[in-house]
Amino acid sequence: METIISEIAWKFIKNIVEILSAGGGIGVIEVAALQEAKSCVARMAGVYAQMADETIVADKAARRESGHSIERRGDERRLQTLVGEVCYERTYFRKASGGYEYLTDRILDVEPRNRVSAGLSLSLVKAAKDMSYGKASNHISSGEISRQTVMGRVRKSCSVGTPVDQRRRVPELHIDADEAHITLRGGKKSEVPLISVYEGIGSKGKRNYCKNVFHISEYGKTPDELWEQASAEIERRYDLTGTRIYLHGDGAAWIKRCFEWIPQALFVLDKYHKNKAVKGMTAGLGKEEQKQFDAAIREALAYEDLQFFGELTQVLSAEQPERTDKIRENAGYLRNHVDGICICEKDPYANNDGCTEPHVSHVLSARLSSRPMAWSKETLTQLAPILAAGQVELQKARPEKSTLPKPLKKAAAMASKALRKWSAGLPHPDAIGTLPIAGKITGTQVLLKHFA
Repeated sequence: METIISEIAWKFIKNIVEILSAGGGIGVIEVAALQEAKSCVARMAGVYAQMADETIVADKAARRESGHSIERRGDERRLQTLVGEVCYERTYFRKASGGYEYLTDRILDVEPRNRVSAGLSLSLVKAAKDMSYGKASNHISSGEISRQTVMGRVRKSCSVGTPVDQRRRVPELHIDADEAHITLRGGKKSEVPLISVYEGIGSKGKRNYCKNVFHISEYGKTPDELWEQASAEIERRYDLTGTRIYLHGDGAAWIKRCFEWIPQALFVLDKYHKNKAVKGMTAGLGKEEQKQFDAAIREALAYEDLQFFGELTQVLSAEQPERTDKIRENAGYLRNHVDGICICEKDPYANNDGCTEPHVSHVLSARLSSRPMAWSKETLTQLAPILAAGQVELQKARPEKSTLPKPLKKAAAMASKALRKWSAGLPHPDAIGTLPIAGKITGTQVLLKHFA
């Protein structure tokens, strides 16, 4: 093993010097050097795994204590990691309690029949939040991992909540509720709900932003389950004493279930749907006439003047009889939600600058429905909460390494100690002398010879 470690170290130094001696820009050097560094780490990791396995085999007393006997030796394991493929051989043990296992895999915290490491899996899932499975594989593993494997890792992941030190009091809270429209496998349409909670609108220069926003999204849950989760998360973060709470949305039944869990909330019709309905009433008119009716409709709704609003509806229907049904449909929608419209005139804090739809667009639609794609329900169940939380972790199939039996911890410690001991025998940099720089003479080579 000592010879192998020395060989890996010397080969790394030799290859790095060759890369630098070849000259070229920093863009060429960094790519080649990074690949060489990864290859060196992958080989060293394989050596460590081999040493751990040999330590377990040699320590018969520890194996008797843990109840493990050798079944066979030399089973190869190839594991894709962030530094490349790590290869090692390990021993298959029979357990006194029944069954078999690879103790070396337990020391390395590698799950059975898993050819992708936890670190690589997590990086793939994080990339898959923002890009397709294929692009995530190309970006993280140079295409070594299949799209199917990336999807499998997404399904085995879960969102991570933000830790909260203490509950805070805030003057106002805004809750935006809407949904992203997606396509399931087989062509069926479906929706993924999103709830966004923030403390009002702030500004940075000319840009506005939602203060301390957090998102909640779950696929397949009932409205009550979703709002129960949202209510619990709000209660975990805030002391709502004296807080004004506004619910922004399009007035759908699932959105108004919020009042069952947060009864003090006030409904505000979001601007996107309000503007859409107003334009639906005035469509087909000339530009100037449309502008006048648009302003009159908004004023009537803002001051809850339903009589004037009804007169405007009749005039529009008379001017465009072919659009009567459409005009009355949009007018009815606005009339039903007039309380959620006029509140912005009565209470200036109720205005959220129309950010309900942008939340859905940025958090969900950018990944789920911005391009033609079809999703499985199983994937959506895992992916929607991850997109909302923005943080992800892998679900563990077994306990962490810290729960290893005492004999296995001892073997891991002995392997680490041996590795440090053997690496200490490598030559000190001051004793290396002149590095073997050869090949075409370049400016880089001259500098290296100077420093060597």
